[in-house]
Amino acid sequence: MISRLSLTQLEDALTLLGERLRLAGVAPQEILVCSGTSLIARGFVSRATKDVDILARRTPGTDFVSARILPPEFLEAAHRVAVDLGLPENWINSGPVDLFEMGMPEGFFERLESKNYGHLTAWYVGRIDQIHFKLYAAVDRGPGPSRHLNDLLALQPTAAELFAAARWAMTHDVSPGFRDLLKVVLKDMNHDTVATQL
Repeated sequence: MISRLSLTQLEDALTLLGERLRLAGVAPQEILVCSGTSLIARGFVSRATKDVDILARRTPGTDFVSARILPPEFLEAAHRVAVDLGLPENWINSGPVDLFEMGMPEGFFERLESKNYGHLTAWYVGRIDQIHFKLYAAVDRGPGPSRHLNDLLALQPTAAELFAAARWAMTHDVSPGFRDLLKVVLKDMNHDTVATQL
């Protein structure tokens, strides 16, 4: 079984998923993809990833809605792709959907880029929004090295970008403990000035 997916493997899987959806007779589907897959697809990092994280979904011409509940036809098609390609059962999932439900950074939708995979279109998250997500995830994970922190550092955020991301992150977790950990992570990144502004 494949445990880590390269860009080529990801795109092969999404193309096959699009074909499976077409064969199932469902309307074309659009998904909003974040995290590792989005970072790789937009060239922000060069690494493999274990899954495709979906924030939201829609059919063409409609608004994005939370992907917390995926249609049975979508889940069945994804299952068949997992079997066909030897992928983990949850190779595509809506694990980070809470982020979408709590609100996206300002201008988020204007920064998306799409790629078509036949009957499926994936919308990939922009760099500044990935900084928001990765800072939140790094703090949520706790101090110390992590994949999220490595991705965040690879994005080379400026102090202003980190300040905006930190302010957004604090709207998603309003607890004093999160704010304290946020400051620790920022200081570990040598952004003491940003930490003192929070």
